[in-house]
Amino acid sequence: MARIVLLKDGQSFPYDLNTFPARMGRHPDCNVQVDSNMVSRFHAQIVQVDGALMLEDLASGNGTFLNGKQLEKHQPHALNPNDRVKLGPIKFRFEDEEDSGSSHGLLTGLDLNDGATSTIMGSASARGFGVFEVRPEDKLRGILKINQSLAGLIEVSTIAPKILDTLFEIFPQADRGTILMREEKGARGSKDHPQRRFVPAAQKRRQEGDDESVRLSRTILDRVLNDKAGILSADAANDSRFSASESISSLTIHSMMCVPLLNIEGEPFGIINLDTQNPMKRFTDDDLELLLAVANQAAHSYENARLMQSYIDKQKQDKEMKIASGVQRALLPETLPNVSGYRFFASYDAAQAVGGDYFDCFMIGERKVCVSFGDVAGKGVPGALIMSRIASVVQNTMSFTDDVSVAIHRINSHMCHNMVEGRFVTYILGVIDLDTNRITMANAGHMSPLIRRVNGDVDEFDDSTIGIPIGIMDGYPYEVVEREIGAEEMFILITDGVDEAMDPNGVLYTKERVKEFVRTGSSNPDELGRALLSDVRRHANGRDQNDDITIMTFGRFSE
Repeated sequence: MARIVLLKDGQSFPYDLNTFPARMGRHPDCNVQVDSNMVSRFHAQIVQVDGALMLEDLASGNGTFLNGKQLEKHQPHALNPNDRVKLGPIKFRFEDEEDSGSSHGLLTGLDLNDGATSTIMGSASARGFGVFEVRPEDKLRGILKINQSLAGLIEVSTIAPKILDTLFEIFPQADRGTILMREEKGARGSKDHPQRRFVPAAQKRRQEGDDESVRLSRTILDRVLNDKAGILSADAANDSRFSASESISSLTIHSMMCVPLLNIEGEPFGIINLDTQNPMKRFTDDDLELLLAVANQAAHSYENARLMQSYIDKQKQDKEMKIASGVQRALLPETLPNVSGYRFFASYDAAQAVGGDYFDCFMIGERKVCVSFGDVAGKGVPGALIMSRIASVVQNTMSFTDDVSVAIHRINSHMCHNMVEGRFVTYILGVIDLDTNRITMANAGHMSPLIRRVNGDVDEFDDSTIGIPIGIMDGYPYEVVEREIGAEEMFILITDGVDEAMDPNGVLYTKERVKEFVRTGSSNPDELGRALLSDVRRHANGRDQNDDITIMTFGRFSE
């Protein structure tokens, strides 16, 4: 994977190069947008010619530079790994992971090209080192200084630069420093190293003229990561044992230290590297012990900040979900129709803060009642979003028609438009005519309503009348059925959170048990609905609810 890396304020900002030409400039349409008045709107671009990547200046105002040489306008030049690119004063580095050969997935702003024979001059364990055995007053001073500088920081992104600032105070001989952090969970590594990679979190140099990127020895990094140990090179540039290490010798580093940052499980989540180019101010074993002590404390501060940030994010998420739950509840009816000769009941219990079940029951004019009931495929936030959509579509559709045949086709058409693949709604739409006591109903893939007769028998609609769920096929010919609601008859609608509720042993509640409960239960819709919900809870016996549970009952009863 090729990328161009913006080097700014001691940090690296990588841009993967996936499409070509990849334009660079100030304009928002650029693939690599640069916020600087010294950069033209469309300053330069990276093009692909016969498989090779080339840099081209687009007649920029302040010029495009490749390895210090200004490019002629509209004359592409080949890019090689680790090439330096400047757009006016803004600096970049070209990286090609396939060519550079990374170790442990390290990338962006790093060279790891030394030979396998490189050796280490000194090391110290990152765990169990004598915190107060060597220069105890310096170690204590360093720990207090890092604690003071990191106190109160909860933004994880600000910690790494602050650590480097403090380390430059503790180690005045340090010329350059870098901190690598393991990518967050979910980020992919290279094809050769699929694990999460270490990427630069912060870089710092004491002199403006110093190289902004830091090249690290693969041998040293492997040792730090695998052994979880701090590494010291007393004079890397002049040591014959590092003669194969171009990443050290080419930079004339006279001394360097590299230590891991360990999490509470003792695994490395980051690396600190310091180097000096002054042969008179080499790092010592005492310096390495001091850096390990400071790094250990910095790692604790970093982990604490990360946990605090996670806690704050969780609180924010919980607050937002509570608001979302309130919004979803507002989409459901607060009250059900109060009409002579009929009784209505409904209950809704989401498995999570928000859910995908849906019901509505409202008057159409003065003498008709709309019954709307559905179950979105999926629960949680995705289900809730689709639930809110169908709630709006139903209300809007039924304000123009009371014809179930027309309404179900319009609702399906609306939901098919821009529907997310794999998300559909099993749905029942019914209209009760209070003058004729007849209900007209269409079923789109939902389990049939149960009908309790006055003698206690339980009926269902024929399965042949059930169509496919809403949101799958626009124009599907749904069948509409009509039936009289007899005196003392009651309709019971449930979602699969009822019949598929499980006890601690994984035993389902089952639809047969629902039928039996309806047959022997109360003839009052309100009492039956509440009792059925309680019986499902008893069956679950403390097991977490695995799906949304919605129950609606209504029937014709004399006053």
